[in-house]
Amino acid sequence: MTRRRWLMVGAAALAVVLLLVVGTLALRPLLSGPESGPDGTAAPTQPPDSERLFLPGYDSSPGGFTMTDPADAPGKTTTVRLALEGDAQSTDHQLGLSFDARELANPMWDSEASNLALTLGELEEPALRFGGNGIDRHVWWTSSDEPAPEWAKATVTPEDLERVAAVAEEVDASVTIDLDLGHDDPARAADMAAHAKQAFGDRLLAVAIGNEPNGFFHANQPQLAVRDATWDTAAYQQALKEYSAALEKASPGLPVSGPGAYDATWWRAFAESDIPNQRALSLHWYPLWDCEGPASSIANPSVEDLTDPALRERARTIVGMGADVAEEHDLPLWMEETGPTSCPGTNDTSRTHAQALWTVDYAMTLAELGVERTAFHSTLQACDGGAPMSPICARGPYEEPGQIVEGRTSYLAMMMLGDLPDGRVLTPTVSGDGKVSVHAVLGDGGELTLVMVDLRDPSNELYKDRPVEISAPEGATSVAPDGWELTHGSRLAGSSLDASESSFDDLVPLSGQFAGARLDRAEPLSVTTEPGTVTMLRFSVASGAGTSDDGGETP
Repeated sequence: MTRRRWLMVGAAALAVVLLLVVGTLALRPLLSGPESGPDGTAAPTQPPDSERLFLPGYDSSPGGFTMTDPADAPGKTTTVRLALEGDAQSTDHQLGLSFDARELANPMWDSEASNLALTLGELEEPALRFGGNGIDRHVWWTSSDEPAPEWAKATVTPEDLERVAAVAEEVDASVTIDLDLGHDDPARAADMAAHAKQAFGDRLLAVAIGNEPNGFFHANQPQLAVRDATWDTAAYQQALKEYSAALEKASPGLPVSGPGAYDATWWRAFAESDIPNQRALSLHWYPLWDCEGPASSIANPSVEDLTDPALRERARTIVGMGADVAEEHDLPLWMEETGPTSCPGTNDTSRTHAQALWTVDYAMTLAELGVERTAFHSTLQACDGGAPMSPICARGPYEEPGQIVEGRTSYLAMMMLGDLPDGRVLTPTVSGDGKVSVHAVLGDGGELTLVMVDLRDPSNELYKDRPVEISAPEGATSVAPDGWELTHGSRLAGSSLDASESSFDDLVPLSGQFAGARLDRAEPLSVTTEPGTVTMLRFSVASGAGTSDDGGETP
């Protein structure tokens, strides 16, 4: 049971207690005065915002889940074959948020006036990563109250780390932190790492030495330069050795990930640096990088390019290269910073339902490629004007965002992915034009979960519900010799790809003709997908003989 499920059970129990209290009060003599309602009963009180979730479009109890009869779906059938490969990736895949290191000093962490921890608790054991451009350029670390230099825009102290650690403990998060390489101060970075280890304990998976070292000097980005034209991979490897020695002295055995870069040359530079305690190869990638590209580009920050199946194939190519480097050096693969686009400011993909669809499809594609940890870059700035691509943001005005946060469309997508079981990622083969993709996880207990992503625009009347024919996973017969039985479903939907909100109806039992539908080796199971949706279907291990009836009731 996920943390969200426990919260729902707790909320239901609390509701019963409140009803009993209200009923008791109603039996007392009616009182007049400011605490009474207009009819003399106690007036209801609204909990403070710090104790509320702001998740527009989320329904935790939507009632029974239904699907269109495949016979009534006029679209062309998509066929799906699934295979359990011998080297299938485990889904202890950590999914979460990446923040600029300046957010370590944000007062929201462990604040009684904030709902940040409550909101992060809606994710399943989230990954939290702190780095970004700020760590090498704007963050001043001190454990002795030293005055900050002029270049510093945020000062981070041991007390800040302890506040973040308290939230990480509360939401059961794993943490990674980047260290300042930009100012070439190994001793100060090692001091920060030692305090981070003390604050987070085993929740600190690794530290990284710098953020995107391949971007320390670019002639066309002088505002980001922290090195000169002599900076290259050899200089980076020398810096790694100096920092590694300082880390080993301050915190022996502390794991180090890297390089946190978007360039294969720098991936190899880290992997071949021979520093001790290498924990993982970390990548950064934003697929829509061509901010003012031609129409022929597939990397423009547009809804059309974000939902183009070609982007999925591009991810398989780029991230697949990283997977090859990681495998070659026997390192796990992490995607420590990612998002739809690296283009600054608001663009057509910002705050859209398309971003939610892409988030699910992309995260599942990364899992299939062997990525063990994925963090979507985020900010705690204001929703209005300050955080165009962030899954989470503050509800206050731009100049004073406050401490109350809300989740956006892509945050709902991440919540949905939290319902995946621990298990192994299956390899899918899907027919058609790629607009409908299907991913699957075989749970450790034998249960099967399918994730169907439909990238077609629901506002286009030409697009209709489409039948999807699913065959039982190859290589998994011993896990479920009698097949699987369809039990639960959930759906993420929107009115159009460019809609500013999504709706997420959480996982509930199926009702109607699909309840108990069987999937086994004898016959595929036909279900349906709707344009602009993500549909999650959960199957339990079936007992006894039975065959599918194209979604009908089990005989």
